[in-house]
Amino acid sequence: MAVPTAKKTPTAAAKKAEATGQPTEVEYKNITFLVESAKRLPLPVLEAIEDDRGELAIIRAIVGPTQWAKFSTTEPTIEDFEEFANLITQGAGFGDSGN
Repeated sequence: MAVPTAKKTPTAAAKKAEATGQPTEVEYKNITFLVESAKRLPLPVLEAIEDDRGELAIIRAIVGPTQWAKFSTTEPTIEDFEEFANLITQGAGFGDSGN
């Protein structure tokens, strides 16, 4: 099984994205996901965090419904989700998701 990789170091890319206003490109299983910097994420992300809805709800809010559907096409396991979540949170500039 191929190990998911980011096109760039996610934290460095996240810093650049924040400075330029452009989303960070994160590659997972040959699919490119666009992740906004932390301050440009949609409000439902903050709501999920504040409501303590858990990591799944937070990651789903970060990537949005269209990109979540793309992720779902990979038929992910829980372990796959953990890898994806780490890439997405790094891409947004949060660092490791804690898994």
